[in-house]
Amino acid sequence: MMNVEVTTGSRLHFGLICGTPQTGWRFGGVGVMLRQPSWRIAIRKTTAAVDQISASLETTGRVAEFLQKIRHTLSLPAVELSVKSEVPFHTGLGGGTQLGLAIAAAAELLANHRAVHDPYRLADLAQRAERSAIGTVGFRDGGFLIDHGLPDTDSQPRKVERIAIPEAWRFVLIRPSNAQGLCGDRERSFFNQRTIMSEPLVESLVSRINDCLVPAIRNEEFERFSISIEEYGDAVGRFYASEQGDIFAHPVIRRLVAMLRAAGIHGAAQSSWGPGISIPASSTEHAQAIADRVPIELDGTKLRVDIAEPLNTGASQHSGSPEVIDGQRFA
Repeated sequence: MMNVEVTTGSRLHFGLICGTPQTGWRFGGVGVMLRQPSWRIAIRKTTAAVDQISASLETTGRVAEFLQKIRHTLSLPAVELSVKSEVPFHTGLGGGTQLGLAIAAAAELLANHRAVHDPYRLADLAQRAERSAIGTVGFRDGGFLIDHGLPDTDSQPRKVERIAIPEAWRFVLIRPSNAQGLCGDRERSFFNQRTIMSEPLVESLVSRINDCLVPAIRNEEFERFSISIEEYGDAVGRFYASEQGDIFAHPVIRRLVAMLRAAGIHGAAQSSWGPGISIPASSTEHAQAIADRVPIELDGTKLRVDIAEPLNTGASQHSGSPEVIDGQRFA
């Protein structure tokens, strides 16, 4: 019986650009794929009448939802699915999209005996990528991604550029324990208001991407990258402040960032709706030095700190019998 294993990374998204057809960049922006935290799932067909899912309670529910959505398109029999490592949901790490794409990729292989390398096909199956394409393309390609947003017409392809992040760089991930960012109906309600950014703000953000972030990565200019990602994150955060309360969604994170910046530590930017933030580091040692400055608890809120490597290769898939496993990258 065929076994399929899929391993993904997670993603940081430094904020959607809400442009217009005139300014472009409708739901565009920048983000990066990380090696940790990761999803690792194993799935195979089962003779049982219903799906057998082995995961945490919340993840079990999400897996069941994705399988139901995928079966709207694929003829997939009951499966046995186990989750060996997880990405926390609604913390700014794109956990839902990466899980959905991983299950969709495995389902295509089980149902149709084919590997699908088109991430948009997988996103359609899992009903993801409603706005941003960074997590979708990042699933296949990894790296730092520049999403130019929705095209003017359905006949045009979406433009998402990808460049490799220097392998030595790290990202310090900080989030309040037991807190989640904006999601679900409240998030959809916000975007359904069709709130748009001013033309000068869109131009400023695009200039920072093209003139600062991209050359800083390509030339491995860490300090320039760190300052630019902080400035980009602050500018986007001010736009969303009316919905999330400030540049940073969680009050404890606001205080922490102020403390770190006062100590000369720069680069903090919220990912998506947070509450998690990331701070870039030039090396593992630099990342550890930043992590050591973060208190275990602040204002009665426990903080979780992790150090993540960039993921420049995208997700991986292994399939075959238990004795013979064939591995491949989606790219």
